[in-house]
Amino acid sequence: AVVSTQSTGPVNYRHIMKAQTLREFDDRFTSKMFGFKDWKDYYANGHPFKKLPYVDIPTLIINAEDDPLSPMDYLPFAEVDENPNLAMVLTKTGGHIGFLEGWMPIGQTWLNRAIEEFIKVMIFTDFLKSSEYNDVPVDYY
Repeated sequence: AVVSTQSTGPVNYRHIMKAQTLREFDDRFTSKMFGFKDWKDYYANGHPFKKLPYVDIPTLIINAEDDPLSPMDYLPFAEVDENPNLAMVLTKTGGHIGFLEGWMPIGQTWLNRAIEEFIKVMIFTDFLKSSEYNDVPVDYY
């Protein structure tokens, strides 16, 4: 079966599904879907960690220690330490794009609540900086 995509043209689904390794999958699918030449180009130029030093707005990075695609020894600890606009939350579990809860994980999840709380804090902090309370350190609250 051939699947057509707007960005890359036809993609051979059977060929993709025969991939034996993550690198083969990235070469056959991921790199093509995001406009890279091959897995080498994707691995060299497609990773968001390279852009972290240039992040100039508050950004929350969430990762689970049991994420099979984003292992702990590969996380951007140094980049987060060097950029005051970055915050990282690590959880014991969550997998890759997980953080599901309960037997029937429907509706709000821990991830939704964490992101919502982060946004609320950023809005509140911005309000304090621009209000009559701007002479009170944000750490005070």
